[in-house]
Amino acid sequence: MNKKIMLQASLYPKAMREFAEENLNVKYLCGALLATSFLLIVLVLYLIKRGPTVIALESSGAVAKIEMKVTDLQIESAMKEYIAFRYSWDDKTIPEQLGRAKFFVLPALTSAFERSMQDTLKFVREKKVRQRVYPKSVSVDLKEKRVIVLADRITEFDNLKAATEMKLVLHFSVDDRTIINPWGIYVTKETEEAAR
Repeated sequence: MNKKIMLQASLYPKAMREFAEENLNVKYLCGALLATSFLLIVLVLYLIKRGPTVIALESSGAVAKIEMKVTDLQIESAMKEYIAFRYSWDDKTIPEQLGRAKFFVLPALTSAFERSMQDTLKFVREKKVRQRVYPKSVSVDLKEKRVIVLADRITEFDNLKAATEMKLVLHFSVDDRTIINPWGIYVTKETEEAAR
């Protein structure tokens, strides 16, 4: 019986050493997994922040050459978007709509735009006015950087509706493209004239 105890006692330090080595290996493995997980989380957050990369393709499947030159159609599209935000609203949506229109105003002129809209905001909220504008024709003059828009304006208040023709002369400049203004077209001056 003494021999069995001696054998077990002599095996005990060897077993403890093997357990300690396995424990250390498990710790190293867990540490490596945690480090890998942390790196993957950082990578995912970076990719989410950066956003998707859009690659334009031609019909043949080749990568298309992106033209940075601004065309008449782009200017027309940007001005229609601006008019939709600037002139189509009601007493509840006007702050949001004018906030969106502000992204189409040259950044140096946004404070002047906000000041000029204060009277409009006050009037629309007090009288509960609703307005919609539908552009009929848009003519772009690239040399003078001017857009002339003829539109139908429908205004409603106190159960009355009025439809009038509206003529807008918008002067523009080209600046940085943003997510909200992908055309990079900004209004620098806006004049409403009497339609003929």
